Amino acid sequence: MGDNKLLADIPFLTIGLIFCLLLIYALQRSLAMDIGPDGSLDVRSLIAQGASGYDLVVGRNEWWRIGLAPLLHGSNGHLIGNCVALFIVGVRLESLIGRGWFSLIFVASAVAGEAGSLLGNGPGTVSVGASGAITGLIAALFVASFEPEADAEQTMSRLKTSLFFGVPALLPLAFGASGNVNYFAHAGGALAGGALAIVPWLAFWSYDSLPRSTGMVLLGGFVGSLICAGFAAAHYSSYMADAVQYIRVSEVPPSAGEMTSRSSDLVTRYPKDPRAHLFRAVFFLEKANLSAAETEARTAMSLAASDVAGGPVRIGAQGLMAVLLWAQGRNGEAKAMAVEPCRAKLPEVRRILQKSKLCGRPE
Repeated sequence: MGDNKLLADIPFLTIGLIFCLLLIYALQRSLAMDIGPDGSLDVRSLIAQGASGYDLVVGRNEWWRIGLAPLLHGSNGHLIGNCVALFIVGVRLESLIGRGWFSLIFVASAVAGEAGSLLGNGPGTVSVGASGAITGLIAALFVASFEPEADAEQTMSRLKTSLFFGVPALLPLAFGASGNVNYFAHAGGALAGGALAIVPWLAFWSYDSLPRSTGMVLLGGFVGSLICAGFAAAHYSSYMADAVQYIRVSEVPPSAGEMTSRSSDLVTRYPKDPRAHLFRAVFFLEKANLSAAETEARTAMSLAASDVAGGPVRIGAQGLMAVLLWAQGRNGEAKAMAVEPCRAKLPEVRRILQKSKLCGRPE
């Protein structure tokens, strides 16, 4: 009995999930078109590999991405952060609720995280990562911490762990979360994980007496992901062929000065990339050539509108266009153009527009 209890306490499932995420990321790197100096994968490679986003999933009807995106990661740091959180939470949660229920929460939270991401993020946002699934486990640990049989020390330890990871994962949503973190995926995963962890109590079950079918969920999720991977493989070559027309992540200018100085070369080499034209528009703005800057900004807007990863660039181009129109005294057009950028969660764009009083007063 002692040996069985010891084996039950070893988080085999957590370790197995981490191992799978590491293997998948190694495959991602081997298939990536380009890798940035900071270890980040090119966004075009992520799209080819199965990243999700409203324009991709809904716009192109590629629903298979929902089954792949939670298993992919965009950089070394992204992967390491998620794996550390998964291990620390998994060590405490897996033995508490059992591997079957753990599997159900992980898979359901991954799907719910994707739903939250699609509903909350802008159409042009591209996302990957297991953080939705992991936040679901964090929420489940918070709920399960109140297990009646646990002593006070166990309860406090579990609560501290869940709050340590859960608060930074969710709190920014209350302040208009922005940046590269997919907080909407966190919210979707947390809602699913917390709700599922409450179910046994509402149904007067214990975690030990849950239906055996819950243990098949992970297998079903694995098979579903393999099927989704098949769809990704079928689309891979066409997406990678398109990717060569865009600036590689290692070639993106690291500073504003280099961005403008290299803009002519980038436009010549990557005429389809809206970022190249946006860089060129900034160059002409600095030279006080407002007419040429407007032409390039409009080109950037047009190209970004048809680009599945062009949402942020389109918003940036609209913000720049608003400033250009304002500088030309076309105040009505400028304010109309600034409406969407002012609502977007791109701090740098909002800051520029606020200086021109196109977004109201700076906070």
